[in-house]
Amino acid sequence: MRIQPLTIGMFADSYLPEINGVVTSLVSSTRELRRRGHRVIVIAPSHEGAVDDDPDIFRLRSSPFPFYPQFRMAFPLPAKLLATLPRMPFDVIHVHSMFFIGCLGAYLAQFRKMALVFTYHTLWTEYAHYLPVDPGFTRAQAVWVSREFCNRATRVIAPTYGIRELLTSYGVEQPIAVLPSGVDVSVFASSVALAPKIRAGGGPIALFVGRLGKEKNVDLVLDAFDVAARRIPDLRLFVVGSGPHEVELRRHANGLASSPRIRFTGALPQAELGAYYAAADAFVFASTTETQGLVLLEAMTHGVPVAAVDCAVSREVVAGESGLLAPERAQDLGEAIVALVRAGEDERARRIASAKNVARPYSLEALTDKLEAQYAQVRTKSSAAL
Repeated sequence: MRIQPLTIGMFADSYLPEINGVVTSLVSSTRELRRRGHRVIVIAPSHEGAVDDDPDIFRLRSSPFPFYPQFRMAFPLPAKLLATLPRMPFDVIHVHSMFFIGCLGAYLAQFRKMALVFTYHTLWTEYAHYLPVDPGFTRAQAVWVSREFCNRATRVIAPTYGIRELLTSYGVEQPIAVLPSGVDVSVFASSVALAPKIRAGGGPIALFVGRLGKEKNVDLVLDAFDVAARRIPDLRLFVVGSGPHEVELRRHANGLASSPRIRFTGALPQAELGAYYAAADAFVFASTTETQGLVLLEAMTHGVPVAAVDCAVSREVVAGESGLLAPERAQDLGEAIVALVRAGEDERARRIASAKNVARPYSLEALTDKLEAQYAQVRTKSSAAL
C-alpha cells in the first residue's frame, strides 16, 4: 500500500560523481521515491566540476580524504546552507554514513525530534588500513562508533541478515530491519545492445565490477583468473572500476602469464554497465567485507552465474544454482570460474534461470515498497513519542 507523499532528507558523505555501491543505492532509491511522488532532498559533499541541475541537491564544501583521495571530507560550509537545513520541511531524515554529513542529519533529527533512519552500508572495521594509526585501535573504535550511531536512530536498516546479526553483536539495541538495496534494471537497458561488440573477437568473458580498493580482494580475482586461463586458453577477464589499489592491481596483472587477456576498463557509469553484464559468462567476486554486494545482484539480474568466495554475504545472496561458492584460495575460485564457463547447455540454462530468479525479489520497485513501509512506521513511532 502506497503512503502519502513525504519530504525525505537523504544525508550522505558519498555521492555523484563518485561511483560505488552506496551512491548507486542512494541514486536509485531517490529516483524511484521521486517517481512515486515523494520529495527527496539530497545533502552531499561538493566535487570539483560537479554541476547539479537538480534544485533538491545541496552540496557542502569538501576536500579529498588524505589517505583515500576518492573519498570526500565535507565541512560545515557554506553557513547559509547550514542555517537553512533546520527549516527544510523534512518528514523523515535518512542518513547513509557516519561522517560529517551523516552526523549532521542525525543532529537535525534529534534537534527537530523527528524520525531518523540509518542504513549501515559499510563494514567500517574493514577500512582501518586507510588510516595511519594502529589497526587494532581503529577496528575497536569502528565497532564503538557503529553501536553508538545505530542506537541513536529510530530505525536501522541492514542490507542482509548477516549484517543485522553483526550489529546486534556490537550491542545495537534499536530495531534493525533487513532491507537490501534494489537493482534498477532500467538503468542498464540502454547499453545491453552493445554486448556483442564487447564479445567480438575473443572467447568467453569473466567479469569483475567494483571499487579497486584493497578490501575488495581483487588480487585474488586476478590470481583465480590466471588459474582458469590455463584451462581455458581464450578466456578473458574484464575488470571494471577504479580506486586506490588500481596501480598495484595493474602491476600484479602485468606479472601474470594471462596478462594479455586481462583488461582494465576504468570506472564506468551505471548506464554503460549493462553491456558488460550482458556479455559476461561468469561474474567473479572475492570480497569478504561487503554488507550486501550489490554487484552480485546486478550480475544475476542479467542472468550471469557467479563465482564467489564463500562468506556470510555471498552465502546469503548467491542461492540455488545461481553460482558457485569457493574457499578464499586462487585455485578453488579459479576452478569455480572454469566450472561455470564450461557448463553444458542444460546446466548453463538452469544457472541463468536461477540467477534471474534469485535476483527478482531485489528489484528496485519491490524494495522501495518496503522502504516506504519503514518510513511510515518510523513516522508513526516518532509522532507517538511526542
